[in-house]
Amino acid sequence: MRGKGAWSDYLPVAWRAILDHRLRSLLTMLGVIIGVASALLLISIVQGVKAEVTQQIEQFGANLLFVVPGRVDATQPFNPMSILGISTLTREDVRAVERVSGVKRALPIMFIAGGARNGDRWAATAIVLATEPAWQYIRNTPLAEGRFFTPQEAGERVCVLAHGVKRELFGEATALGKQVVINRVPFRVVGVLQPDDSSSSFGNMGWDYLIYLPLDAAQRAMRSDQIHRIVVQAVPGVEPDSLIEKVREAVRQSHLGNEDFTILTQKDLLRLIYSVLNLLQIALAGISSISLLVGGVGIMNIMLVSVTERTREIGIRKATGARQRDIFWQFLTEAVILSLTGGVLGILLAVAAAEIFRHTTVLQPQVTLGAVALAFGVSVLVGIAFGVAPAIRAARKEPIEALRYE
Repeated sequence: MRGKGAWSDYLPVAWRAILDHRLRSLLTMLGVIIGVASALLLISIVQGVKAEVTQQIEQFGANLLFVVPGRVDATQPFNPMSILGISTLTREDVRAVERVSGVKRALPIMFIAGGARNGDRWAATAIVLATEPAWQYIRNTPLAEGRFFTPQEAGERVCVLAHGVKRELFGEATALGKQVVINRVPFRVVGVLQPDDSSSSFGNMGWDYLIYLPLDAAQRAMRSDQIHRIVVQAVPGVEPDSLIEKVREAVRQSHLGNEDFTILTQKDLLRLIYSVLNLLQIALAGISSISLLVGGVGIMNIMLVSVTERTREIGIRKATGARQRDIFWQFLTEAVILSLTGGVLGILLAVAAAEIFRHTTVLQPQVTLGAVALAFGVSVLVGIAFGVAPAIRAARKEPIEALRYE
């Protein structure tokens, strides 16, 4: 009980000392405020991106496998072949996968760089995806105008625009029957998809900014036989995980025994993306923690100055019966209060900034209870770590010498 009573006595004394120098205390807390706010905001942004990525991938449905070129796993999430735009996948691989028992359909996908143009209007960041007509059954998005291209149009230069691309290229005017130029090759618009709200958090990099082309026509127009992905859909009632080995064996045989590809489930995709985002989160948090280090050093410096300024006060307290540990806990309490108050203000600043980002940008930060608790705990640790040295210095003051100090 005595320890609790003594601790409660330190708080009002510490608060009074802090309030007596309000401006200096605020400036001292500034580093902690900025450090906590920036770290919490960056963590919240990454958490929001994780949630959006999960939503985007889960919209495919749970019965899909993805065949990608090169070797990819959680320990090596970056695929050099994909980065360089190189793929060993072929149409023969697609046919081999289609013959696997339990596979409903296998769709080849080819990505085309360069964006799209309509006259002097550009959709430079649009993602051009060449595939087969059955794509509309993999991810069913209702059409606002026209239709999806048909098997009979596999060799024709036609395209389907997502709503965001259509708006950039044609505004409110109709796009049906008009031409879109992709890599200097014109394609006629036969359909426009309805707006996809799930793309909002990715700005012009989501489902709303895709252009779909028939694969045969796109390969001839771009003079390339590249296939960058194969999307495998399982027969209803068949678990995709049960098909992994069968699909792997089919593609391996097609590649003459060479396993220069990777088969991923949705969980694998999420795990890979999360590993990249976690690395990014750690890097960003590490950079922002520099402000916390600066704030901690600032607290230590100000507390050392405070010890010097209050030497006579320390002498009087010791002369009237205060023990070394009483002086130690008083000054350590002041340091923790400074850091903790800065942490709370930083948390409030991060929450306010997250709300501003949520309403004014495409980002959707998620401030989680765990992240707030972490920020709160770090604030306490900073106060303790950088407050111990000044507290020890104050506690070791000799009463007689302290009373003589002017």
